[in-house]
Amino acid sequence: MAEELDQMRKIASLRLEKDYILMKFGMSEATQKFTLEEKIEIWFLKQKLDEVDGTVKFYSGVFRALESENIDLKVKLEKQNQLENKLVKELQAEVSELENKLKIHDDEISQSLIDENKQVSG
Repeated sequence: MAEELDQMRKIASLRLEKDYILMKFGMSEATQKFTLEEKIEIWFLKQKLDEVDGTVKFYSGVFRALESENIDLKVKLEKQNQLENKLVKELQAEVSELENKLKIHDDEISQSLIDENKQVSG
């Protein structure tokens, strides 16, 4: 009977060990499945990151090109403004000169009329 009891204890111990091993195996499978799912998720996220990185690089290039074009346009605009300011000053000087000539001419006409009136009256 002691031998039978010893065998039953051994069987119970083996069953507990089997259950423990099965539980560990199940946990290992779950860990493997979780790890695989996470690796897949990481792969998808890496693909998305590469896509976003490509988009950022593209728009960075576009931005640099637009920035360069903007600088060129500012330089052209400044040159054009300087040219227009020069032309305006030249035109103002010409108008001033013409106004002076007109005033002199008006003064001459006025003086001529005054002289004529003096001759007629006198």
